[in-house]
Amino acid sequence: MIKDGSLVSWVWFVLALVCFAVEAWRPGRFALWLGFAAVLVGIVASVARWPWPAELAALIVFAGVLAPLWRRYERKA
Repeated sequence: MIKDGSLVSWVWFVLALVCFAVEAWRPGRFALWLGFAAVLVGIVASVARWPWPAELAALIVFAGVLAPLWRRYERKA
């Protein structure tokens, strides 16, 4: 799972699938944005080799940016 100090990209895609499954089972839209953030980190991890703490920080940043953006978009619609 850890290669050269970073998680391999498929780990992030599996995490995304788990988050999407949780969202399908218990809708609330929180796991949805964690899943999308995990997909983004998986894409980054497939291109660049960051240490796993940086990948985890990217997951937190992506999720922290995506959720409020969706709330703002949802209010306007």
